[in-house]
Amino acid sequence: MTELEYFINETLEGILPPVTKESILNAVCSHFRVSEIDLKGRNRAKNTVLARHFYMFFLKDKDIFRTLTKIGEETNKDHATVLHAINKLKYWIENYEDIKAIYNNINQKLY
Repeated sequence: MTELEYFINETLEGILPPVTKESILNAVCSHFRVSEIDLKGRNRAKNTVLARHFYMFFLKDKDIFRTLTKIGEETNKDHATVLHAINKLKYWIENYEDIKAIYNNINQKLY
């Protein structure tokens, strides 16, 4: 752990409950009603792809030290796909109320 990571962890300790990748996975899968296998697999159904995008987005959003490569390993995608998904979802959250509502709903489940 770097000094910066240590400082941030010490500063935020007790302020917010920790968000784990398992809690993100559970929140996203339950919201979209998809299985973990589908989320991490090759399923290209629209609902599953959107769930996968949210999972990748929340992994990066809640853990700033998690690299795109690491997120890609967890979702069986390469780093460029992860970056594309995150950027696309950021745009959608900013511009589409229904996507923003989904984001807020899942975010509330995490805390």
